[in-house]
Amino acid sequence: MGCITSVRRTVFAIALSLFYLPGQVLAASYDVLELPAVPSEMASKSLIFTIDKFGERYFATGHRGHILYSDDGGESWQQAQVPVRSSITGIHFPTPELGWAVGHEGVILHSSDGGESWVKQYDGIRYGNEGLAYYTKLAEENPDDPDLPYYVEEMEFAVSQGADKPLFGVRFHSDKYGHAMGAYGMILRTEDGGQTWEHALHNVENDSFYHVFDFAPLPEPGKFFLSGEAGLFMVGDVNERHARQVHSVPWEGSFFASTDTASGAIVMGGLRGRMFRTENAGDSWTVVEKPTTSAVVDLVRLADDRIVAVSIDGQVMVSADDGNSFSPMVLSDGPLSSTERIYTVAEGPDNTLLIGGPDGIRKLELP
Repeated sequence: MGCITSVRRTVFAIALSLFYLPGQVLAASYDVLELPAVPSEMASKSLIFTIDKFGERYFATGHRGHILYSDDGGESWQQAQVPVRSSITGIHFPTPELGWAVGHEGVILHSSDGGESWVKQYDGIRYGNEGLAYYTKLAEENPDDPDLPYYVEEMEFAVSQGADKPLFGVRFHSDKYGHAMGAYGMILRTEDGGQTWEHALHNVENDSFYHVFDFAPLPEPGKFFLSGEAGLFMVGDVNERHARQVHSVPWEGSFFASTDTASGAIVMGGLRGRMFRTENAGDSWTVVEKPTTSAVVDLVRLADDRIVAVSIDGQVMVSADDGNSFSPMVLSDGPLSSTERIYTVAEGPDNTLLIGGPDGIRKLELP
């Protein structure tokens, strides 16, 4: 089991910079779990972490519990009723009505009305307390398992720290079965639509508790991959309830973004603008040809199968060859400001992109 090195702390600080306002104190303010998000007319102009489309509705998540939805292609945004003020960093809807969102303080939210209102299903306090009880019991029942004492120690640390760890993503494979993943290897599983969330650390090969940042499907039914810190790449199987680590990744930096391509390949982007592509679930890799950029923080496959990548320094790139190479995208309304930051990108209607970042949501015309 690896310890947290200074390099790892630096990577985590960079990752969290995508999810915090400048100057925001990193220590958890636990009352945010009890206070509802405040309605604000400026929510769509404030810090945005993710933009996604599910069905015909667009969603954006942000700080202070902001979850927004749009039914007119991003022209206007409504603010959902959210019971917490935690930053919301991931969202997924397996059906038009049922959705889940995750964020800081280990919070998991659920909506049953298409995202207009949310209830809290889980938080980081429960993560530590329930995890400690769960792995203590497993260790007592399986005294010869050498890994279980490490999980107990990890949960003891989680209890001592309170609800400080963020979840970065959530993905449901059906309307009942889903995963939530995040910092320090946090991974949870539900098989009953979130009525209960179970710890799944022991079901993944992530002994160093590396942060898990993103998820993408693989072509084979029921299989998916998780990417994250220090070159972490795991292939998961819904049926086997297990994720194995792939050790052939040609780089030990962190991957923040990933997507599947039209052919079933996987493209990943991360620190220092590095991007790699695999056609065989990680058995071999090729370096993606692209301009020099800062960290690649989001990827999206468009309806025409082009892939758009964005870097945190505001650069937008496009691939028309299944993710083998990317070139700068010439936007019809001109280049972005040299100081503009992008955290997320989604395909908008009528040949547009929706981008989000510290200054809120913008719509850009595609060439």
